[in-house]
Amino acid sequence: MPDHSTWLPSDRVYDGKSYLWIKDDSENGRLLIGIGFPTIESLGELAYLTISSPGTQVKRGDSIGSMEAAKMTGEIVSPVSGTIVERNDVVLEDPRKINIDPYGKGWLLAIVPDSWNMEKAELHDASSLYELLPDDLRGPQTVH
Repeated sequence: MPDHSTWLPSDRVYDGKSYLWIKDDSENGRLLIGIGFPTIESLGELAYLTISSPGTQVKRGDSIGSMEAAKMTGEIVSPVSGTIVERNDVVLEDPRKINIDPYGKGWLLAIVPDSWNMEKAELHDASSLYELLPDDLRGPQTVH
């Protein structure tokens, strides 16, 4: 299990339903989206993953892929609206890489947002997400 400083990094925001993380990569005009430790803790090891293709336009709440894990199979739902511009082929080939480095090399996709400022207001920082998590998904007791 990671230590408390890496469970919910404070340099990104989180979806309160799926616990997906969103990192602002404004330098490149896009957002990176990935699966964080709370989701991994609830799902177990990822075995299979699909992600929508670059060029796909999505609305917040649309399916952007699916995953199969040790404890569950389900859809990946977009936490923001925009156009997918890149997907991480490394995790498509080996989804277990997400379990190993979810906040680094295990990102899912990059999206150019349509309504980032408005949708960002509906997301959570690390501290507020931590308060929403069930006890069994909280990991270490301190969030940075």
